[in-house]
Amino acid sequence: MEHLDYLIRDLALVLVVAGATTLLFKKIRQPVLLGYILAGFLTGPHFNIIPTIIDTANIQVWAELGIIFIMFGLGLEFSFHRLANVGGSAIITAMTIIFPMILIGNLVGQSLGWSRMDSLFLGGMLSMSSTMVIIKAYEEFGLKPKSFSGIVMGTLIIEDIAGVFMIIVLSTISISKGIDRIDMVGDITILLMYLVLWFVLGIYLIPTILRKARRLMNDESLLILSLGLCLLMVVVANFIGFSSALGAFIAGSILAGTVFKERIEKMVAPIRNLFGAVFFVSVGLLIDLSTFAEYFWVILLLTVITILGQMTFSTLGSLISGQSLKNSVGVGMSMVQIGEFSFIIASLGTALGVTSSFLYPIIVFVSVITIFLTPIFLKRIDSVRRFLSRVLPDKVVDYLNRYTSEKQSVNEMDEDWHEYLTKYFIRTSLSSVVLFCIYYIGVTWVEPHSRPYIPYYEEVFMTILICLPMVPIISIMASHRNILYTKLWLKKASNRLPLAALTAIGVLIGSEFIILTVTRILELPLWIVTIIAILIVILIIKSDFIRSRSLQLETRFFKNYNERIFAKRQKEHQRDKSEWVDRNLYVVQFDAVDTPKKNAFRYFSSQRKMGVHILKVIRDGRHINLPNKDEVILKGDRLFAMGSRKQIDAYLVMLKKDQYIENPKEDPITLRDFIYGQIFHDIPPEDQLMLIAIEVERGSPLANQTIVTSKFRARHKGFIIGIERETLPMIIPDKDTTMEVGDIVWVLGTQAMADSLLESGMLE
Repeated sequence: MEHLDYLIRDLALVLVVAGATTLLFKKIRQPVLLGYILAGFLTGPHFNIIPTIIDTANIQVWAELGIIFIMFGLGLEFSFHRLANVGGSAIITAMTIIFPMILIGNLVGQSLGWSRMDSLFLGGMLSMSSTMVIIKAYEEFGLKPKSFSGIVMGTLIIEDIAGVFMIIVLSTISISKGIDRIDMVGDITILLMYLVLWFVLGIYLIPTILRKARRLMNDESLLILSLGLCLLMVVVANFIGFSSALGAFIAGSILAGTVFKERIEKMVAPIRNLFGAVFFVSVGLLIDLSTFAEYFWVILLLTVITILGQMTFSTLGSLISGQSLKNSVGVGMSMVQIGEFSFIIASLGTALGVTSSFLYPIIVFVSVITIFLTPIFLKRIDSVRRFLSRVLPDKVVDYLNRYTSEKQSVNEMDEDWHEYLTKYFIRTSLSSVVLFCIYYIGVTWVEPHSRPYIPYYEEVFMTILICLPMVPIISIMASHRNILYTKLWLKKASNRLPLAALTAIGVLIGSEFIILTVTRILELPLWIVTIIAILIVILIIKSDFIRSRSLQLETRFFKNYNERIFAKRQKEHQRDKSEWVDRNLYVVQFDAVDTPKKNAFRYFSSQRKMGVHILKVIRDGRHINLPNKDEVILKGDRLFAMGSRKQIDAYLVMLKKDQYIENPKEDPITLRDFIYGQIFHDIPPEDQLMLIAIEVERGSPLANQTIVTSKFRARHKGFIIGIERETLPMIIPDKDTTMEVGDIVWVLGTQAMADSLLESGMLE
């Protein structure tokens, strides 16, 4: 009971003093973070004027929870979409700061005679600016609307992500007890593999589970489940060698992609603020004025290095990235401090027992000084700009302005290639990591533990058991059946060799994992295994059955990954009473001034591989709707083609290149405008096209059928142009896409299609 009394007394003291100091610092317009640190100093063992904390061990436990919930909150604020929208300026600026500051910190530490681990951790701590301090300062000084604030916020996002990976590397180095061991690289690689697998499984499973339990999920259940997931990830992270902070960050970042993000953030914020405050108070407990006196010159040196280094490299990085001198000065004057991430890295070194006891207090003093000076620098941004304008030669200023404007407008890369390569490398990288994890877990854990229970042909059985989960992943990675691939293939003959090479790379990667598995378990000649593996991968790519199942996996992952974005769009569509499908598809009309001598329709309709469909042919006033492959296209026919805006543009480029059409007289219009416009063009009702939504119910002929196996066009004289699965929209879906119960399927056809659907019972 006495121990409990001490805990309650200490917490009461900490919270009362912290509340008072934060009010004081708000009054004098200073970051509240300094208030928490001051509260820690006032209640700590080095200040005896007021009552002090009795049991610091309990406060340290609460402080560790503070780190966990701070990182959990940081993960909730992070998203891969947000990272993708950061832009090159922020990435270049962040990298220009981080690497030089790590190097400088390392060199300074070694110059002072510190150990290699102290020097390495010092470099990491000096490279991270304070997101919390800058955000609060921007709000207080009204700097958020400034043009440079977006660059700073993006840079801080990159720094936070770099900080997470820094924790991984420093943890691995600390466990290895040095930085010279060659196997350290292998350890980090394995940890990164686990990290990617963790994200993939988390994104694939957790949003789905939350969505299925949505009706049962009140605020209390959601809070308990979220915190439970956070702490579970912390336990798992510790088990496989990650830090607690990283496990909490991963849990938050997975939940950040769900539709529950805002609710979770709102409920977790008080808990994060409470434990976070205790963490920063625990930082203040380390402040000892005798340490400050002993290491005064070191603290002063590191403070100057931090301010000048962060200011110089952030300004330089912003200039290199193509930002103007005006913006770059604003960036440089903002990022002059170190903060919460530096404390987390310092506490990591202390917890692992690899850094000296003096390092943490020194960093605390440096952070306090730089945070205190941050508002002073922010107030003088304009004066520094004016000073540089007077000091710098006009030629230098003109050169910088010319350089930035030219660099920001350069975009030499083909847009389709850029999009294809981005998706290709993301898909290949993620798939390779998942394949490696399947192989690694299979041969190191599943195979040794399962073999004793298999009476016959255990080697063959185990090989099949491990390779089977690889099949859909190989299909996702190596399959080239997508619109972008086809578009690039048809666009230029010179595209075909690199496209074939990229496909071959996917085949070889998939084959390699099968080869590794087979040769590990079965004693077969390598050349035989290689041939068999390549044939198996080709069969996987060609199989429509495997393709449809892998598409289900990919679609589910994509839906979960983009859940919040799709939910937001769905609300917008409901608000303006519109439907998504007929606003995202376009129709263009053109006249055929000439046609190929043979297979004219196949020439025009072959572009369907690019996602473009021929909706209608008008010949001598006669309407030929949804023409099939046997239709003939003649000179003078008017054609109507449908696709996305990019698909239509590429389609027209290829047709005009062969000189079979002239420039369309009108720009492409949305499918919605095309359908409504039929009324005003006096088109007979039987010749008009209509768009119908079908809800797939249990027992429906469409349920659990792919678009191909449903034979919708042959049976109902129409075709499927879109599928809406909860919040996921699929426009002109792949023919191997499986339709599930609960889907809304959008079909296009004439009155004959509607009559057929009524007869079949799919429409009421």
